[in-house]
Amino acid sequence: MKRLRYCDVCNSYTMKEIHCNKPTRSAYPAKFSPEDKWAKYRKKARGLA
Repeated sequence: MKRLRYCDVCNSYTMKEIHCNKPTRSAYPAKFSPEDKWAKYRKKARGLA
């Protein structure tokens, strides 16, 4: 099953992996878990902690 994707170049939604000669990204957010055991490492890597 193909999922909806987003093109950052033209700000449109598509089902294609390549759109406007650039790769598209998933239109869905990443899964969230309140018991995220890696959050402190991601925050530290981004300079937020």
